[in-house]
Amino acid sequence: MRIASRRLTLGGALLMAGLMHARSAGAGSYAEQPAAKRALYTGVAMVANVVPVVSTLYVPRCLPGYVFCKIIFATASLIAAGDQLVLSGGGDLTQTRGILYRGFAGDWFLTGRHTSGEADAQVLPDPPPPPAEGGGGKWEPPPR
Repeated sequence: MRIASRRLTLGGALLMAGLMHARSAGAGSYAEQPAAKRALYTGVAMVANVVPVVSTLYVPRCLPGYVFCKIIFATASLIAAGDQLVLSGGGDLTQTRGILYRGFAGDWFLTGRHTSGEADAQVLPDPPPPPAEGGGGKWEPPPR
């Protein structure tokens, strides 16, 4: 029993040391790093994608692992968009598209570029601006 707990403690300590090294290391871009360092970044990204709490080092909003967190956000946006579509009576499709874009767009998994600090993960990206309609952007009262 003691040996198993020591191995688990040692494994956890090695994992945290590797994560801290991968987080703090980084001079230059990801492509300029040696192959071993890129492999370390990619390995840490694979762990952060599925292991709870590790992904919070890179995306503070995602406690349960990045991929699972992204699935939760996409599901919530699907429910919210459906609710918004029903409440608006189908009259505000731009808002519905914006809600769906926010949940489904962005990065679905972390890569070595994210863990190296070169790129920021976009779990909930801002929606694009609505398309400009021919009205010139000014409000006009309805005809009488």
